[in-house]
Amino acid sequence: MLISYRADTLPGRLLISAAAAEKQVFNPSIEIDISITALPFVRDGFGVAIVDGLLPWEQFPGLVRRPLQQRILVPIALLTSPDRPLTGSHVAMRDELREACACVLKASELRA
Repeated sequence: MLISYRADTLPGRLLISAAAAEKQVFNPSIEIDISITALPFVRDGFGVAIVDGLLPWEQFPGLVRRPLQQRILVPIALLTSPDRPLTGSHVAMRDELREACACVLKASELRA
């Protein structure tokens, strides 16, 4: 059983396109909105999940992470108010998030 994103989410649309390019159909039996919700389904043996690589999946006991052969890029955004400038702590958080994303991407490239 396949566990993955609903078709009306951005990751779902990207996976549908990637599957179509390989002449395959992307049709998860269990649909999720965010990747972490796949965790209990996989742990309880309901199936395998296709999720983003943003979480450190290796840190969750009972899971094995296997990257897809075809790489699919999912954009990440930090939403802020146009009416309020970023505070010092917001700038620090933004910079830490950028650094964390860069580390995840670098680690992913090394594993590929």
